Amino acid sequence: MSTVIRYAENNPAKDAGRAAALGRRAEIRTFVVDFYSAIRQHETLGPIFNTAVEDWDAHFETLTDFWMTVLLGVPSYKGNPFEAHQQVSGIQDSHFDSWLIVFKESANRSLNEDLAAIAIEKASRIADSLRSGLFFRTR
Repeated sequence: MSTVIRYAENNPAKDAGRAAALGRRAEIRTFVVDFYSAIRQHETLGPIFNTAVEDWDAHFETLTDFWMTVLLGVPSYKGNPFEAHQQVSGIQDSHFDSWLIVFKESANRSLNEDLAAIAIEKASRIADSLRSGLFFRTR
């Protein structure tokens, strides 16, 4: 059993995967900062996000973890997006359309073409899920 553990700890393929993920993390973080910088300046969304987020640097880290998990399958995010959004005052159904427009612009500007396409598809699904959960639940 210790041989297996040593192999896992000294696995060059696993180490290469970690190194690649770290490189991608910088790319994802650049996207997250770009996207939320645009959101913070947005006429409608800015006031909501700027009120809800107290520490943007910490939020960038959390969201980088989230998108690393969603886009690359790196299990770094430990949270509940639905619960987090339930706590935000002022969110309206129509805000998700604006959020997606800004997201698409930022993804296309900050990520390579393939990753941007994946991110946009995933963001659309996430927005639909959050929208359904927040505004269209049966009681």
